[in-house]
Amino acid sequence: MEPLTLGIVVMAAMLVVVVIGMPIGYALLGAGVIGYAVLSGPSQALTQIGLVLWDNGTNFLFIAVPLFILMGQIIFHSGLAEDIFALAQRGTRRLPGGLGVSTILASAGFGAVTGSSVAAVATMGNIAVPQMIKHGYSDKLAAASVASAATLAIIIPPSIPLVIYGVWSETSIGALFIAGIVPGIVLTIFYALTVMVQRRQYPPTSAIVDRLKQEDMPMSRLLVAALSIALIFLLVIGGIYVGIFTPTEASGVGVLGVFVISVVARRLTAEALRAALKETVRTTAAIFLILTGGVILSRFLVQTRLTDAVVSLVAGLDASPQAILIALALMYLLLGAIMDTFGMLILTLPLVLPITIAIGYDPIWTGIYLTVLMEIAMLTPPIGLNVFVLERVTGVPAQRVFAGVWPFVAASLLLVLILIYFPALATWLPQTMQ
Repeated sequence: MEPLTLGIVVMAAMLVVVVIGMPIGYALLGAGVIGYAVLSGPSQALTQIGLVLWDNGTNFLFIAVPLFILMGQIIFHSGLAEDIFALAQRGTRRLPGGLGVSTILASAGFGAVTGSSVAAVATMGNIAVPQMIKHGYSDKLAAASVASAATLAIIIPPSIPLVIYGVWSETSIGALFIAGIVPGIVLTIFYALTVMVQRRQYPPTSAIVDRLKQEDMPMSRLLVAALSIALIFLLVIGGIYVGIFTPTEASGVGVLGVFVISVVARRLTAEALRAALKETVRTTAAIFLILTGGVILSRFLVQTRLTDAVVSLVAGLDASPQAILIALALMYLLLGAIMDTFGMLILTLPLVLPITIAIGYDPIWTGIYLTVLMEIAMLTPPIGLNVFVLERVTGVPAQRVFAGVWPFVAASLLLVLILIYFPALATWLPQTMQ
């Protein structure tokens, strides 16, 4: 069999097994190993497994992944996220849909100290959805607001997907983090406006409930939470921006900072720390398997020249760069319906990154573009990881959540179009780094 034909067959077979339910990590690893075994022999396939495991396991940059996950888990299990929500709630209570807006802002604040969307949706789902339903929001709008806002955690730095992208593409993770700040702020504003517009559809009496004085936490406790989040964000992202820390060093400093704040505030118990460590190990192992399988598969695709063939095909199209990027965005919407976001990222990078470079877009811009598309995939059916996590946490049926996320998906797609036609939105800030 010709190498190019073999590459197409392996890719098609891998998509089939993903559709029928095989976990993406195993599918990527199996496709890469089997493809290598057919192309170059079993010994070469086994050699690739050893090389990739060693390369990933000893990669200094990859250390940032479990540390950033641990940051979010400590914030979650120590209860500091509840204080963030209470503070945002106090500041937005006079706005129409103020409770929903506070959910968006609190999720953005939580995203500023963790890179995990799943942690964000589990945390804010427990805190915000019951409050929103209690104060007159439909379960559809309440749950959709939380599921959508949680995706901000992977665009606002630090971001686990951006770390994975940076490791795989050999792009500066620090520059990627800085590039995510402005699009993250823009998307936060879009989501807040989306909630406010939908909230106006309700009778005025429901909106008044948002302004009712709720049971307040002591202001001193809220200020501690606000200052803690601001301090950690400035320490981690500010340190990267001015060149004091590498992203990996910043992740260690961030974990230490969150740990000290939680201990001093007497919010971190031994049981909470144990739960945070356990979840960190579990999540990191899943990501590591996906990354390992994806690297082996990408190396196999290079050997078959499938990547070169796809890039040449796209480069030969009589279409503008913007039209090509819009077509890629549609492709990601379809892929998001059959696989999880990390698998989708690793699977497509060998093909998509060369295409975006060939049509004149910066690799840093590509990382932000793909991350926003990953956000959309976390909301859309039938997989929609955030939606199903929220269903387990709150009991709101997934069908109701899916029905409510489309205005937020539209807001995200608007950001995608802005990024395509105004790429400087993501690239100008990294250019100011020292």
